[in-house]
Amino acid sequence: MTAPVSTRSTEDRMGPRLTRSQTDRVLAGVAGGIAERFGVSATLVRLAWLVSVIFGGFGALVYLVLSIVLPNGSTHTPPIAIAEERYARGEISAPELERIRSDLKAAT
Repeated sequence: MTAPVSTRSTEDRMGPRLTRSQTDRVLAGVAGGIAERFGVSATLVRLAWLVSVIFGGFGALVYLVLSIVLPNGSTHTPPIAIAEERYARGEISAPELERIRSDLKAAT
């Protein structure tokens, strides 16, 4: 008897890959990539880096290694994020945003 083969990709099973952010970057995009991957604020990640540099100094070395090792992330912005940004700027109304959300949900 053989074990069933999973057809789901590694990203489906483990969540998005850890990459350097191309859109939320100050130096190399490491903090922005970590924030995107774990769904936290990039500011909090940057503060954690700063604290680790001040109290111990290992943060700078880790940041340098991650900036070399991590691949560049995608510059693709999801359509719903674009619609939400347009709503936040007042370019579209709440009903239009909901229509866009339902259309995108129906398309997937």
